[in-house]
Amino acid sequence: MDQIKIGKFIAENRKKNGLTQMQLAEKLNITDRAVSKWENGRAMPDSSIMLALCKELQITVNDLLSGEVVTMEKYNEELEKNLIEMIKQKENSDRRLLRMEILTGILCLLPLLAATVITLAVPMAEWLATLILLACLIPIIIATPFMLRIEQTAGYYECAKCGYKYVPKYKSVFFAMHAGRTRYMKCHKCNTYSWQKKKLSKE
Repeated sequence: MDQIKIGKFIAENRKKNGLTQMQLAEKLNITDRAVSKWENGRAMPDSSIMLALCKELQITVNDLLSGEVVTMEKYNEELEKNLIEMIKQKENSDRRLLRMEILTGILCLLPLLAATVITLAVPMAEWLATLILLACLIPIIIATPFMLRIEQTAGYYECAKCGYKYVPKYKSVFFAMHAGRTRYMKCHKCNTYSWQKKKLSKE
């Protein structure tokens, strides 16, 4: 999707409907800075407000994602193109999230590894060594729920029994046995337990 083209299209239709950036922002319960970012092509409207935005601008979502009013002859072609582009963007976003999860895990483990080496190499009271190690566990404890949330929402899990791909509940991911990104969970479709692999695409 061409963000610059979409931004100009938003600005054009906002003006056509006699709205300032501030007025449009107030109708959508967002800041005028967000509208400005859209129109300058620096950001895209969040999916949660796309329908409301299109209603205010009197356009369709397909028009918005195409950056122009789509004629009936081109409607299906543009819709398919926009859907494919959105799927690609989600997959790329999921890849970035999963890389961030790995990086966060490494950054949280480094202080603990360093503290372990120090407490073993430097003579100190047992209580002090324990205190240092416990303090270094705090980042891991804080980061774990966020890493699990990424693990849950980025991409899909594929059932080894029926091949169904789905996003599990946070609770299922939290309590599941795992080996890397493969987790032992109950499938939503066939209701059987299996080792389910992380997949980025539903294809």
